[in-house]
Amino acid sequence: MDDRVYEPQVMVVISGEEIVEFVTSIFVFSAMFSMGLKLSVKQLINALRTRRLLVNSLAVNIVAVPIIAYFLVQIVSVETGLAAGILLLAVSPGAPFGPKLAEISDSNVAFASGLMAILCILSVVSIPISLLLLLPGDAAVDPLAIGRLVLVVQLVPLLLGLGISFASPSLAERLYWLFKRLSDYTFAGLIVVLLVVYSDSMVSLVGTGTLGVSTVVVGASLMLGYYLGGPAQGTREVLATTTAARNAATALFISTTGFSDSNVLTAVLAFSFIGVVGSGLIASVWRRQPAGSASSHG
Repeated sequence: MDDRVYEPQVMVVISGEEIVEFVTSIFVFSAMFSMGLKLSVKQLINALRTRRLLVNSLAVNIVAVPIIAYFLVQIVSVETGLAAGILLLAVSPGAPFGPKLAEISDSNVAFASGLMAILCILSVVSIPISLLLLLPGDAAVDPLAIGRLVLVVQLVPLLLGLGISFASPSLAERLYWLFKRLSDYTFAGLIVVLLVVYSDSMVSLVGTGTLGVSTVVVGASLMLGYYLGGPAQGTREVLATTTAARNAATALFISTTGFSDSNVLTAVLAFSFIGVVGSGLIASVWRRQPAGSASSHG
């Protein structure tokens, strides 16, 4: 007779949302860390040097875009969860794609990198405050918790990478390519997972006003950024595309960890897709146009 006692097997089921959160966490950390590794203190100083351009850049990214999005979701009467998603991305400046978009348009990459870092640093304070002021009343959020999220997942890896870049440029260069590949692969994987898990939700956005509002915000961001980008064509293009793209990495992380309503994530996905594609297309158009002078893209 077999006296062995068999323990019941427990099957651990991992939900699609948990997979999304895990992959998003890796993507955000690797993206921010690799950006820090590629940055230099000189780029930060150069971005701070032109005071008027810096003020314009902060005003359009931290103030103007969130306000435009806020009034549009009010006018169109977008459903609460979707409105929260639109506003979440609108208040998230410092697009990781900024320097890449500057490369595509053959613009001022150094300014794009410095501006991205400054916006990422300031967003630790600006994102929670903006959400507290602009979110619909029935989509309450803890600003301190959001601030801690942004600090941990965005600012810490960015500053860690910047510190390594300053202390050991050769090590930073080797680590950069490793984490850059990791961020590229996890981003591609994240897109696949998101499409699988939220494809039905994305289709359901048609007729909700989300796509229309997102498109208008992206268009307004491009125009305002270009208008406020100073006399040089290179900085105009950078501010336009950086402002329109927004920081999808941080917004995705906050939407998966700080909100229980899946509509928030769905709206962030749709908005970020329109922003990145729109910015990429206009950057490609600018690249094909002859520059007015060599210095304008320098």
